Amino acid sequence: MKTTGTGAYSISSDYLILLTELAFERGISAAELLIDSGLPEQILFQPGVPVGHESCLNVIERFCNLTNDLGIALEYGKRMTLSKHGALGYAAQYSATMGDAALKVMRYVETRAQIFEIARASSEHQRHLTITPRFDNPVAGPFITLAFLSSVETICRTLVGNYGREAESCIHLTCPASLTGQNTLPHCSVIGDQRHNSLTWPASALEHPLPFFNPELETLAEQQLQTALTSLTQSGSVSGKVREILNDRLQDMPTVEHVASMLCMSAATLNRKLKADSSSFQQLKDDVRYRHAQRLLKQEDLAIDLIAEQLGYSDASNFAKAFKAWSGVSPSQYRQSA
Repeated sequence: MKTTGTGAYSISSDYLILLTELAFERGISAAELLIDSGLPEQILFQPGVPVGHESCLNVIERFCNLTNDLGIALEYGKRMTLSKHGALGYAAQYSATMGDAALKVMRYVETRAQIFEIARASSEHQRHLTITPRFDNPVAGPFITLAFLSSVETICRTLVGNYGREAESCIHLTCPASLTGQNTLPHCSVIGDQRHNSLTWPASALEHPLPFFNPELETLAEQQLQTALTSLTQSGSVSGKVREILNDRLQDMPTVEHVASMLCMSAATLNRKLKADSSSFQQLKDDVRYRHAQRLLKQEDLAIDLIAEQLGYSDASNFAKAFKAWSGVSPSQYRQSA
């Protein structure tokens, strides 16, 4: 399905439709919300349509500026119920365990929204879901990140049933705004954390079988997701395809000629298509390396020369020079402030 609006990543129009409901309740019209987004109003009557992330973020940023209340993101996320996530929500609902549900989210989240990188981690008594935005928007970023984490928290609490009904969860948000007194999500704390955006649950609340497990419906939902993922891969933007290739080959970063060959076109054609996407091969390569560098530098036990190697640099000094050009600070300075 063709993407509406601009941006290398896509987000389902379902989430914009839900946002306009919140806006309407606050006296903001759809037309006012869509100003400067490049999106037609009829997009709000078309569920399941991929919307370019830049256009979508413009809408979210306008909503944030008009409401000036980050706490609304919690309500927004809470309204992103299982059904709002389409087949992905149903696949999670009918899974046997929370672990199975989490794996489906990891595998198929891009059929709904491609704007986050998602990772899971475990400690002795806790389970963590960390999300890293693939974009840089200081206004819309914290809002949509908090909304997504709020949605996952709400869905988890629904799925675990009585076992975790009153379990204490925690959302960590890199945005410094304080929401410690929020009551939108009962039994959930929202705190500032300079390191990452994440949701933490006690492991004991997630160990039990899920009450809605249905293997037939689970299989049906996953088949739909696999079809959607295949379609997405085949019809994605050239920029998105190049980004996927670069992400998979960090240590041995391919040349533009190599990537063009993988996409069955010449380097000149690839460069022309990237230009039409308002991008370039060098920009994509720098962006992929920079975002991975930010993530790796937050791992304090990982040496900078090893990070340089993982990102395909011949030595740490070349990596440091590139990182300073991207961020304005050295890798060591970034690590100290992260």
